[in-house]
Amino acid sequence: MGAQSEGRSPPFFARLLKEMQYTRCRKRLTTQAISLRNIALAFLSPDDAIVKKTLAGFTLLILVYSLLWLLRQTEAQPSARLRAELRDPSTRRALPGRFYLTDEQGNFKSPPGAVTYQKGAEQHFLADGSFELQLAPGRYSLAAERGPEFLPVSLALRLSSGEERKETLSMKRWIDMNRLGWYSGDLHNHRNVAEIRQLLLAEDLNLAPTLADWVWEDRERSTPPQAAQPVQPVDEIHVFSVLDKEVERLENGPGAVDLLGLKSPIPFQGYRLFPPNDTFCDAAHSQGGYVDAEKILWRDAAALVALGHIDFAGIVHNHFNRHGVELETDRWGMIPKYRAEFGTIAGMPLWSMEVYHRWLNCGFRLPVSAGSASGVKASPLGYNRVYVKVDGRFDYTRWFRSLKEGRSFATNGPMLFLTVNGKEPGAAVRLEEGRAPKVKVHAEALSPRLLDRLEVLFRGKVIKAVTGSQSEGKLVVDFESSFDETGWIAARCFEPAGRTIRFAHTSPVYIQVGSRVTKAREDARFFIEWIDREIGFYEREEGFREPRHREAMLALFRKARAVYAKLAQD
Repeated sequence: MGAQSEGRSPPFFARLLKEMQYTRCRKRLTTQAISLRNIALAFLSPDDAIVKKTLAGFTLLILVYSLLWLLRQTEAQPSARLRAELRDPSTRRALPGRFYLTDEQGNFKSPPGAVTYQKGAEQHFLADGSFELQLAPGRYSLAAERGPEFLPVSLALRLSSGEERKETLSMKRWIDMNRLGWYSGDLHNHRNVAEIRQLLLAEDLNLAPTLADWVWEDRERSTPPQAAQPVQPVDEIHVFSVLDKEVERLENGPGAVDLLGLKSPIPFQGYRLFPPNDTFCDAAHSQGGYVDAEKILWRDAAALVALGHIDFAGIVHNHFNRHGVELETDRWGMIPKYRAEFGTIAGMPLWSMEVYHRWLNCGFRLPVSAGSASGVKASPLGYNRVYVKVDGRFDYTRWFRSLKEGRSFATNGPMLFLTVNGKEPGAAVRLEEGRAPKVKVHAEALSPRLLDRLEVLFRGKVIKAVTGSQSEGKLVVDFESSFDETGWIAARCFEPAGRTIRFAHTSPVYIQVGSRVTKAREDARFFIEWIDREIGFYEREEGFREPRHREAMLALFRKARAVYAKLAQD
């Protein structure tokens, strides 16, 4: 009984309360009550001493009869049956997808046996082209999505008692990135390994490392599966891996690193403050794996980048989702937001971007990456994704090799393209010193929604921008410019900020002017202040279990500080 009182009402009383809302029920009960009362008064004298008892008996009889009648009416009312299909109107083929089905009260509904996902406001299920289920008569909302390259569809339903309803949802593809040589991946994935095959197809996502091996704070939250094959293809253009690992030690810990493309598990022996994350980065690199800084704002990110431990920079990260932006960061151990705008929905992306730009100015060639943390956060898999340009046949190895080369853009919505003298992100344009020839820059942003602005940057400064109108889902920048210093060019675009914000950012095209080197004194000093702040923090931190553990953490930061100190002097 205790468990029942904390949950929903028993089915009988829930149905009863629902039936009592109908006018016909109220009228019929009133008519029956009046008839029974009149019968009683006809046979009994008003002065009879037992009138009150008799009427009380009739009242009880009315109540019992009414309850039985309502139960019969409720049970006799058959449910409706809904069958829905998702199809591509150009090919008429069924499409796997992600579905949202709710009743008038916003209650989530899903077919029996479907893969469901319920994290906060994100409540959906997957279906391989079609699904069916029984529903109570009433009004429903149904929506379907399939990654950013398809237009979402939705419809309102009103189901009648006993109805057999069939609905076909037509979902159009507005852009085909695979045909253009771009393949998508979500590098921060905590979903169940058994669901990944279906997820990749439903989300139109080409690649997903699976962080089945997850260290949270001082312990392992999950361990890798016993898999003979670390990399498992679904078909020619979909593949996932299963031995990937996240070491996530927040608050007073150093932060989080994702170890991807592993061939064998990397054991964790330590606690929140020991060993430093470079230990795990070295272990991943030693077996040909990669390290993704899933957010480049953790305490030790500046140290790991300086010492070459980071391969990819996560700037479209899991604080951005379909339902909003998580602005709270201090409690988790990220660096301070040093400008007020970084604490707003529109300004949150700029925070990561500015830090990323400073590393590029210092000469660190880091490609952008993205991840959703689906499985933990209120995001479907692939909401945040990185697109990688792959020449020739797509496979897991080529994709990661191309990402490492910087041939990428990160996004949670718009598609973004950049060329400099015809060269795409990851490439270098070499210019003769003293001649300052014109360089041709082309940037293009595309979205099925409105675009707010498209910007082209050189060394972190906007050098060309165009803003959108109320009807445009396409923005283009074409211009020529001369450059007399070594640096980099990148593009970024934004959709209008609302409850959340969608945006994209490319990896850079590098500009090399003669033999000139990048000057980055101001940017290097920014990272020195960062490092000094963390050195002071860990000198005071009381959580180290042994003195040598503190020294190991401090040694990492001091070694990195020397790198930035040299850059600040050059």
